Parts: sequence; C-alpha cells; structure tokens
Amino acid sequence: MANTVLKLITAENTDECLQLKPREDQQRFVAANANSLEKAKKEPTSRPFGIYADDIMVGFALFDVEPYPEDGYFWICRFMIDERYQGKGYGKAGLAAVLQHQKNQTDCTKIRISHVPDNTAANRLYKSFGFAETGEVIGGETVLDLIVAE
Repeated sequence: MANTVLKLITAENTDECLQLKPREDQQRFVAANANSLEKAKKEPTSRPFGIYADDIMVGFALFDVEPYPEDGYFWICRFMIDERYQGKGYGKAGLAAVLQHQKNQTDCTKIRISHVPDNTAANRLYKSFGFAETGEVIGGETVLDLIVAE
C-alpha cells in the first residue's frame, strides 16, 4: 500500500478536498466536506487534514490538535474516505495517522469519536483501534472513547 500521511487543508488543496465523497449509501453517515471545512473555521482546537496516499488525497479528517476546552479531551470530529479509495486499507491507515498525531500531544489522555448509530462499518473500524462505546449519545450519535496510556 502507498505511504499514508496527513496534510493540512489549505487554499492549495481545498478544491481537491471538496471533490471527495462517500458512496451514495453512506452519505447520511457523514457531513459533506464543505460543511466540515466551515465547522473547522468555528472550532478553535480542530484542524482539517487531507489523508494522502503518496500524492493523492484519498480522505479527509477534522480533529483536535489540542484539548477541546469543554471536556479537556481530543475529538475526531469528522473522518471519511472517498468512495474510490474504500476497501484498500486507507481508512485504517488514515485513522492510525490521526491517532498518532493526537497521541503525540503531551496532554492527550483520551480521544473521543462519534458516529451515526447504524454506521456499523465505522463502529468496527473504531473498535479495532481500541475505542469503546461510552453509552453516551451526543447529537444523536454514538460516542466512543480511546484511553491513551500515559
């Protein structure tokens, strides 16, 4: 598989990001990237990143690069892989890169993520990395936590 890295979304790669989309049957699971980029402008602790396989953007992630002020934890707000690149391991590689980025922050003790309740593929992916359901539902979404070893 290609080398998978994260690159900050900037004016130079915004259009490429906006072209990414999930399969039609997955569109109700994830906000459009245009909405996510707008959300990024309002979230002081989050930054938008493209997930790249070599020089091709295959996915998108919006996540905290410092603790979220309301709870002190790191959130992954949005995570998606373009329909053309699903099933090739980029979801696992991209999520691993996001988690490593967050775990490298000295004050990262817990990483939180959520998904639409019937998004079983996302649930399996997150749990494969050690996330556990908390029993919380925020904004209609199931919340999972990953405790980061200190």
